[in-house]
Amino acid sequence: MFSDLLHGCNTEEPDAELTCANLLIDTRWPEVSRALADTACDLCAIDEFAVCPIAHDVARLVGRAATIAFGTCRHAAIPSWFLQNCECLLAATLHKMLVRFVSAVPVPAEWTRRRAFRVLLDVAEGLRGFVGLSCVGESTGAHALMSAVSNSRYDFLAKEAVIVHPAERTFVNVLAESILDDPNRAMEARSAFCFFARSERWSAFASACLDREGLVGPLAQLLAEVVLATERVSVVGSASPKRPTRVHPKAQTPSKPPRSRIAKPARRLVKPLLEGMR
Repeated sequence: MFSDLLHGCNTEEPDAELTCANLLIDTRWPEVSRALADTACDLCAIDEFAVCPIAHDVARLVGRAATIAFGTCRHAAIPSWFLQNCECLLAATLHKMLVRFVSAVPVPAEWTRRRAFRVLLDVAEGLRGFVGLSCVGESTGAHALMSAVSNSRYDFLAKEAVIVHPAERTFVNVLAESILDDPNRAMEARSAFCFFARSERWSAFASACLDREGLVGPLAQLLAEVVLATERVSVVGSASPKRPTRVHPKAQTPSKPPRSRIAKPARRLVKPLLEGMR
C-alpha cells in the first residue's frame, strides 16, 4: 500500500480506496510502521525514483477508514484509541528509520536520508487531523510528528541523543526546515514553532544534535529564533501590570513566581547568531 502511494498509483478507484482504508483502521501493529519505514527508505535510495506528494492521499484514506469504522471522520467523534494509533504510527516509523540509518552499512547518503524523512513529514501532514490534539489539525505535519513523539511512552529521542549520528542530525535539520517554512511564529497552541519551543524533549534532542563547530543551517537558525521568542515572552510577562496584593491578618509565606515552561536551548551555542539577529 505505501509503495503504491509513493509511486503515485491511483488509490481513488473504489476498490483500491476501500482496501487501503481497511488496512489503515488499526495501525498499532509494529508491522505497519515497519512497512512504512522500509518502503520510504528503500525507494528514496533509488536515484531515478521521484517521490510523489502523499499528504492528500493519506488524509483521504485515513478519513475513509474512520468513516468506515465509526461513521464519521470528525475529530471530536473519533475514539481516542484511533487517534493514538495514528500517533503511534508516526513515532514508531521515525524510530525505525533512525535505527535503520544508524545501523546501515554502508551509511546511506545524505540525500537518501533527507528524502526519506521528508516522506515521513508528508505522511504526518496527512495525519495531522487524526492525532490527539485537535488544534494540530490546523497546524503542520511537523507539529503532528513532534506531538506524536512527545506522547510516545518510550522516549527514544533521549536515547538517540546520547551518541549523535549523522542520521539524527539530518532528521532534526529537515524538521527545523519544515518548522521555519511555516510563517506562524505565534506562541500559541496551533503553532509548530511554539510546540518545539515549549517541548523540553524536543529542545534537548535538538541541542544535542547541534553542530557546535559551524553553527550554520536550519537547526541553528531555529534554536536562535526560539531564544529570541523566549526573551520576548519574558519581557511581556515582566511588563504586565501587577495585581494589588491582599492584606492578610497573619504573615504568609511568600510563594515563588511560576517558572516559564518554555524550554531553553543552550544560549551560548547560538550566541553568535543572536548577535546578528537582534
